[in-house]
Amino acid sequence: MATIEKRKYTDTGVAYYRVRVRIQGFPERQKSFKRLTDAKRWAQQAEAAIRRGEVSNVVANAKGKTLSDVIARYRREILPHKAATSQRAAESYLKHWEAVLGGYALSYITPDLISEELGRLAAAGDMRRKPRKRGAAAPRPKSRKTQKLYRDMLGVLLKNAKSWGWATQNPMDGVNAITNIRDERSRFLSDEERTRLLAACQASNNDYLFTIVVFALSTGARKSEILGLTLADVNLRRSTAVFRDTKNGDTRATPLARHLRELLTEQITKANSLYDALPHNPPTRWLFPRADGLQPIDIRTAWEGARDKAGLVDFRFHDLRHSTASYLAMKGASLVEIAEVLGHRTLQMVRRYAHLSESHVKGLVDSLGEDLFASGDDEREPKRKRAADTETDGTRAR
Repeated sequence: MATIEKRKYTDTGVAYYRVRVRIQGFPERQKSFKRLTDAKRWAQQAEAAIRRGEVSNVVANAKGKTLSDVIARYRREILPHKAATSQRAAESYLKHWEAVLGGYALSYITPDLISEELGRLAAAGDMRRKPRKRGAAAPRPKSRKTQKLYRDMLGVLLKNAKSWGWATQNPMDGVNAITNIRDERSRFLSDEERTRLLAACQASNNDYLFTIVVFALSTGARKSEILGLTLADVNLRRSTAVFRDTKNGDTRATPLARHLRELLTEQITKANSLYDALPHNPPTRWLFPRADGLQPIDIRTAWEGARDKAGLVDFRFHDLRHSTASYLAMKGASLVEIAEVLGHRTLQMVRRYAHLSESHVKGLVDSLGEDLFASGDDEREPKRKRAADTETDGTRAR
């Protein structure tokens, strides 16, 4: 419906009429006029145009469908079938698009509108950490990879809307792609950095941090995989731990080195003591539980404190995983073996470590050369000797 309000400019006191047209499923439209008759005429025309669906990509059975409707159906039918870690990541993107475009009818979501929102998203920067004091540095800009993830999520939603018959076009086709993304990191700890970091973790007020970091370095596991472990997932007798909540949805086991087993023996005792002292019995016993035992512990603050104390620059928890892969490559592990340890389905993700195993590859090539040609040289040597002997004998005969 349309509403008309009479107002006055604060500086001049001149009256004007503001028109607001609001129809469920469509963005509100506003406009100001000097004359009441003009305001009424525009209100009638705007409302009639919206009700007639005078846009190019509205189908008859989908008028009034909003992006929120698409998101609700996506959450109901598609999201539950993804891995838990993928669901958590997707939820942050879904919440953003629901907040900024959720109330828009699909017919009003245009390439220009999407591009504007992506521009605002990029300008907002990384808002995960709010400035603690006045005058603090502005948040760092969102990476192009992060922007692409937001864009891709909206693209998936609109693609599904089209496949469901809720739209005849996908406006993402008219939005520039986000390219030139260089997100492959091969940052790993030097021996000195590793020593400093482990010392800082041992000195941390968080009793679990040191064991968690050693776990990450020893197995190459992701933080979410380690914190997602339950007591039942760790078998010290068989020296294995089973990751069930993995990024690609697979369940995989990892061997536990002797030093890590010793730490986990102590950690299991700590966790059981915590659960035995609780007045309630939680349904799941986590290996690294928080104080109430209901969820795994959050180590972000403790990790950042230890990292900064160790003086590490440009280093994230996920780089511990890169460190493990790099150490394996330098010890001569093949890309296939590294992929198996890290839980990658393909070799593409581990090719970044190939340069670290150059000496191992050189050794393999040298060994191959010896196998192929050394024996041949041995076989040719007697022939050369026999030919020389024959030539000498011929000379003597002559």
